[in-house]
Amino acid sequence: MEAFPSVAIADSLMLAAGVPRPWRATQYRMDEITKKIHLWITRQAQPQAEKKRNWFGMATAQPATQAMATGPEMQWRHLNVMNFTCQIHTTDPLDARHYELPWFGQPGLPFSNRLSHQVFACLAEGVEMSAVCAMLDIPFTDLWRFKYALDQGLVKFEYTPAKKTGATTTATPSTFVPSTLASNVPDVTDPIWERLITGEISVQIKTLSLQLMFTKLRQQFSLQQDDEVKLMKLRELHRYVERNERSLGYELHQFRELAQAQSA
Repeated sequence: MEAFPSVAIADSLMLAAGVPRPWRATQYRMDEITKKIHLWITRQAQPQAEKKRNWFGMATAQPATQAMATGPEMQWRHLNVMNFTCQIHTTDPLDARHYELPWFGQPGLPFSNRLSHQVFACLAEGVEMSAVCAMLDIPFTDLWRFKYALDQGLVKFEYTPAKKTGATTTATPSTFVPSTLASNVPDVTDPIWERLITGEISVQIKTLSLQLMFTKLRQQFSLQQDDEVKLMKLRELHRYVERNERSLGYELHQFRELAQAQSA
């Protein structure tokens, strides 16, 4: 795998990645085996060629030495370019407004802002982390870092769930329950889940794993109390209870009674 200085190819890859001018590409690196593209971009102006005269008095153009940015190199995994994964690099000094650009990301996070919004939307819809990795072709370790920062309130993303129309809904593999099977788990839209995760109500819990789940989710929610994070935590709790329905009979009986009392 080698780095190529071809400006024309680098600029084409930059445009395919959705990076507009005045940003420009300085170099790229493409690996046909691993299907990865590394793209270095800068907002510094293209250096002009220097003209010098030879012994015969004729002017010749000499390529000017390109001044490299002096900032530390930062990089983020961006959206795919064709069937290649794309890593954006820059050594330009960045300020707060640059970190908000779609092709860059927040300091310390592995994904660009555009990819981060896709990842967050998947998590908010209840898609399993392993499925998110498979769909977006991202490493599990990077997704874990992203989710940890989100859970700790270090980053915030806005997300509007897709509205359901009529009686037709699209279920993800992680939340699909065959209609022939009766479930004792209240629907994810039931207010009981919000009251449980905020600690407004409490139930007697015999299952240690569920107790640990409540403790974790309540702590995470207390760090970032906005609607998007609340929705994601509600779905996470609901998924856990659905998966472990058979072993949570004692707790589910209380959930159902509280849900019915509230709707009465």
